[in-house]
Amino acid sequence: MKFSTLPIPRNLCPTSRPKEINALIKSKIPSCSLISTGFNFSKPPRSTLPRINSLLFFDSSPITSTTTSTTLPNHDALITKTNNSSFFIFPQIFRRSFHTYNASNFHSSKRSFKYHSSEHIEFQKSKDNLSSHPLLNLFDNPNPFPTTTTRRENFIFNHGASGIPKHADKSISTICDEEWYSTDCGEDSFFRRHDSLGVADGVGGWRNVAPSPNAVANSAIYSRKLMHYAYAELEKYDNIDDEKYYHYNDVNPIDILQASYDQCMRDCTLEGIVGSSTALIAILRNDELRIANLGDCGICIIRHNSFIFRNEEQQHSFNYPFQLGSASHDNPKDSQTFTVKIQCGDIVVMGSDGIFDNLFDEDILDEVVPFCCPKRGLQVEPQIISDALVWRAKTVSEDLHTTSPFQSKALSEGLYYQGGKKDDISCLVGVVTPKK
Repeated sequence: MKFSTLPIPRNLCPTSRPKEINALIKSKIPSCSLISTGFNFSKPPRSTLPRINSLLFFDSSPITSTTTSTTLPNHDALITKTNNSSFFIFPQIFRRSFHTYNASNFHSSKRSFKYHSSEHIEFQKSKDNLSSHPLLNLFDNPNPFPTTTTRRENFIFNHGASGIPKHADKSISTICDEEWYSTDCGEDSFFRRHDSLGVADGVGGWRNVAPSPNAVANSAIYSRKLMHYAYAELEKYDNIDDEKYYHYNDVNPIDILQASYDQCMRDCTLEGIVGSSTALIAILRNDELRIANLGDCGICIIRHNSFIFRNEEQQHSFNYPFQLGSASHDNPKDSQTFTVKIQCGDIVVMGSDGIFDNLFDEDILDEVVPFCCPKRGLQVEPQIISDALVWRAKTVSEDLHTTSPFQSKALSEGLYYQGGKKDDISCLVGVVTPKK
């Protein structure tokens, strides 16, 4: 069996420009031509087919039920050329079967395609009473083509979040309002979803920049916008009307951060805001946690009461982290990236430097482990853990006689420092659970 693939340019579709499509096909595969002009490949209905980006041709005897999914490479639609006629074959993503249509008869009739909510394509007869073609069960595999539309979520986050601003004595409300997808905590900001977590820490040095007639320094707004647009970008992968829906499993946290950064800079330019922020995004796909970190926010993964992963902060020099925003030469592509294989019951702890500058790794374990039962990991309450961590960090930040990670880093740079570091404190906890 011979295969050949033909990509279709975005400006062409069989409905609107059949002559160009036919010319394209004949230029590549002289023995085959596209006869039908009655189906709009470029605008599929909801939950049915992605945009047809390529056609796959092969020369063989008529397709039979013995054709297997391993026999055919990935494609969006098929045309098979036999001695007598050509057939279009449309993959049924949600069913085990294909509809096949004889192209030579199709061109001379007035039949049309009709969509139904049952998520398959039905061949609709017109007044000429021509019978529809049979429904052939070609594959035993319920999803014969591993396309980008395949949703293979194995795990999701059961998540919790807590935050205490630097000059506050109580934790914030983590309920998002109608205007923002993100939650602010002083100059920190964060978001949480069933499949992703994100945190940003607005750089406090902008507080010392005097406002000008054209701009006002506000790192709190900058960090909140950065997380807001990151959440909005991730929403596109759940929106069936968006092209990114069909690339759900291909999501890259750096691409999310780049899109968010671009939109954030556009907004700040229009609104006259200057500022900068660190950023950390973690996205859960199947059994992978994909991480992009720029700056000094932290993330760790705990399994069976011990760390299996912990990132390192990204700094130009002591207390000068990489950052996105005004007057910064850093960009999302400078982020550290990690891909970590995760398991059910893993606990992901993410936070701004207010957590990791005040709590050593063993302090984090001291707060997490009491709430974990190795044999019943799915009952771990992430909100209880995040609350415990922020209050432990808050206590250390106000203690001038304790030791802290920030103190250790300062001393290693030859700087005298004693106690914890007063800062905004944000913490997110995600427990990896099976998708129900």
